[in-house]
Amino acid sequence: MINDNQPTWNPQPASNQSPNPNNAPAWSDVPQQQSQQEIHQTWRFGFKGNGTEYFKIWISNLFLTLITLTLYAPWAKVRRLRYFYGNTYLKNRKFDFTGIPSRILIGRLIALGAYGIFVASGYVSLELNAILTIAFLLLIPWLIRSSTRFHARNSKYENSRFHFSANMKRTYLVAIGCWLITVFSIGLLFPIALLWFKRYQLDHLYIGQLKFRLTADAGDFFAAVMLPMLMFMGAILGAGVLVAVGYFAGIAPELMMILAAGLYLLAVFFLAPLIQGYLFKATWSHVEIGNSQMKTDVSPWKFAWIQMTNSFAILFSVGLMYAWAQVRIYRYKIESLSVVFYDDPSVLMNKAQEDYNAIGEELADIFDIDISL
Repeated sequence: MINDNQPTWNPQPASNQSPNPNNAPAWSDVPQQQSQQEIHQTWRFGFKGNGTEYFKIWISNLFLTLITLTLYAPWAKVRRLRYFYGNTYLKNRKFDFTGIPSRILIGRLIALGAYGIFVASGYVSLELNAILTIAFLLLIPWLIRSSTRFHARNSKYENSRFHFSANMKRTYLVAIGCWLITVFSIGLLFPIALLWFKRYQLDHLYIGQLKFRLTADAGDFFAAVMLPMLMFMGAILGAGVLVAVGYFAGIAPELMMILAAGLYLLAVFFLAPLIQGYLFKATWSHVEIGNSQMKTDVSPWKFAWIQMTNSFAILFSVGLMYAWAQVRIYRYKIESLSVVFYDDPSVLMNKAQEDYNAIGEELADIFDIDISL
């Protein structure tokens, strides 16, 4: 595991004097002659898929899922993830998803059986139904951890696997903390709960031996959530003003009502995507991998516009534009990301290819199933 307290190696510009190798991290194998320009590289993510290709996969997945009464859904999910991962590139190296559909099917069957028992309990005894409800709520952190570990372990970048290291104790502590701070603040401190959850997701994520770390603070997440909320309240106030003007001034009140309703619907459809865009930027602008830094130049407003127009396109096409919409937003998110290296990229890639606790992970794989939350 990387020691975050290691001194960062800052090579000097090329000169008659070679850089001091004693300044390099302990695990580094950096060549003696390495210029700062070679070290400080930026690798940008790319996506090579398109809506036409994915539409063929999506429509066949939909058809097979329907005629098999959803039993084909795990295979459809793996095909979808393999398409998106396989067309995602970083420095001409692609990602991959290696999940086994039968394992996902087992998870779905278990979830379906549990849901059937829960529904049947409501007809047998209200007390039993309440007990099962509490049991399900207590299992949610375990389900989230299990699903996250499954997805991480089955995600690859070239020959480098991802790994999620959070244990059960940490998972339940984060879940309880997020619940308490949200409930007792009447939702006002929800951005802090969201920050804690994002830290839980990223601070326990590895690619090989390289550790991810979220460096965002509470202010970043408060701004990401509260700024769109304030704008939403402003839009609602504006709609109210339009209605009042139309009523008291007698200036085509019906037209003012239509304009107010349009403004309200625009705010509703635009608010959630705008918050998502700001959260995406707040998160991926503050992620470190080893000593290197993730960056994003995403525009939250463009993000929200894409999401909103995607929703309208899906609605007015009776769902036929769904595949195109998915590719459109995925491409925008992925192509906004880049990695700025403050270490030698080749050293980082070698480090990433080392397996993280491979034996333990293979044993854990027996017990972890995907529940597709």
